[in-house]
Amino acid sequence: MRSMAGTKFDYAPLLAPGRHYRQLTEIEDLCVRPFLKSAMRPNLFARLCTFVQAIKSADICCEILVNGSFLTVKNDPSDVDVALLMDPDVAESLNADQEALVDAINDNIFIDKVDAFAETLFPIGHASFRLDGNERLWSEQYGSEHNGVYLKGIAVLRVGETDVGLRIRR
Repeated sequence: MRSMAGTKFDYAPLLAPGRHYRQLTEIEDLCVRPFLKSAMRPNLFARLCTFVQAIKSADICCEILVNGSFLTVKNDPSDVDVALLMDPDVAESLNADQEALVDAINDNIFIDKVDAFAETLFPIGHASFRLDGNERLWSEQYGSEHNGVYLKGIAVLRVGETDVGLRIRR
């Protein structure tokens, strides 16, 4: 929906500001089950599940951030916004199949209606940290509404980690 001034209207968020670590079933309970009249939400959730399963099957350790109108009270969002965040050691050790999956995600040709991208979170001191200066990463824009006036919550799925946040290493 667009306002009179041409800016995008944001619906009220379903989560308080910040990152909320969740399981897929909890995201379904929050984003699908309360919206009984929604035609889109069950379909978008199924697509999100397909996305997550593909990442798990590819054995990519990461965090998946779920954002956008799917995490608001908007009855029928048009898509689900997703960011796949990898640590440098993961991104630098991807095999050919994993790289192809990440490329498909970044080319936005992976799953229709899942508006996704993948980023590597380089720490300060890493040779690739903010190569272009002080630009804000796409994932850092998650958690605020379009005008940047107020904050909203992000659902975070951990892939390849224990429930206390320790990465599973082989």
